[in-house]
Amino acid sequence: MFGASVSFKSFRSSRWGVVVKVLHTADNHLDPKLSYLGAKAMERREDFLRAFRRVVEFALERKPHLFLVAGDLFDSVNPRNPVRTQVIRAFRRLHSEGVRVVVVAGNHDMPRSAEEGMSPLHELEASGYARFLSSPERPEVEHVRVEGLDVAVAGLSFNPAVPEGENPLRYARSRLPVEGDVNIALLHYNFVGVEAPPAWRAPAISREDVPRGYSYVALGHVHSRAVVDLGEAVAAYPGSTERRSFLEEGDGAKGFLWVEVPQGGKPRIEFVETPSRPMRTVSVEVPPTAEDPVEHVLSSLPPPQPDLLLRLVITGLLPLQKVTRYSRAELLKHLEKRFFHVVVDDSGLRCSLDSAQQPRVRAKSPIEAFKEEVAARIASALLEEDRRVLERALELGVRALEEVGAW
Repeated sequence: MFGASVSFKSFRSSRWGVVVKVLHTADNHLDPKLSYLGAKAMERREDFLRAFRRVVEFALERKPHLFLVAGDLFDSVNPRNPVRTQVIRAFRRLHSEGVRVVVVAGNHDMPRSAEEGMSPLHELEASGYARFLSSPERPEVEHVRVEGLDVAVAGLSFNPAVPEGENPLRYARSRLPVEGDVNIALLHYNFVGVEAPPAWRAPAISREDVPRGYSYVALGHVHSRAVVDLGEAVAAYPGSTERRSFLEEGDGAKGFLWVEVPQGGKPRIEFVETPSRPMRTVSVEVPPTAEDPVEHVLSSLPPPQPDLLLRLVITGLLPLQKVTRYSRAELLKHLEKRFFHVVVDDSGLRCSLDSAQQPRVRAKSPIEAFKEEVAARIASALLEEDRRVLERALELGVRALEEVGAW
């Protein structure tokens, strides 16, 4: 089943034997840049920390044996020091309660080259409060004793060298090892059969990569919740703990998973919600008859909602005298107190010209224009190093545009 919470009931030890309790979170994206939010960026970053604190608080209440982070704990390889400090303090609290924290790196917090330095997750491991399974090529295993059972967590960090669509395990000629009485995989990749939008294109693993003897596959990367029945095992994405972009505005609640893995039985899963900010896109078409384009847009919007992050897409074909009456600055001034923040895309608001004046040029989409510009720079680059940098800029730029809803 995909995108739905799973009912949960606690297991009785007398029937099932030892039960391994796992808290599975992923894609927390702490300390995102969010420069497009201007003065609201800091408050918005706090949303991501608030969601993460809820995950930690729940773990302190329930005291799982394992606290698993399936990649992208941080939004980048260089989060600010205050955020790093808060995470270390949180993991110290978990460690003091006997909770074992195991993490892998995702595509956001795994360096793509030596120039980017090391993952901030190494710092967490150096603190002594978490185990970072850092290898992107060979799964590393963390063994945890739970009431006499050997629980083996095999983790593989994201490998930026693997092409999109390739299988990362087969690419590295490796496989998930079976070393424990209970075996759990921790991965940050797509999973064949789970739908993901183009912005989250990535290498993918399949059910054939999960050996017999595994009970649970803790996944990260896809920001929507998904649970996949593997027969004797279960694979699951908890989804992100906070909406990272407008691609997630249609998602339901955000959160994490509480998983109980009984010895010799199938895992059962409970979805736990985290606080998240609502995001919504509203499209408004301004007709040629509108005397005041700004007033028409304002009258077409939903009621004020101070916590809403709104994307406003304005389209229309107006005569010249009407277009000159439109002012984005005036529109934003009116909206300042009505919503948390408004992102205005008015690229579709155009001026109608007489047929004799109308230029016969097809409008390019933002992504098309970006690709064309960077491709021209790549073609004219003299050094191979410059070409590699531009190719990387093209990949990251297209992904960033897709994340904010460009086409």
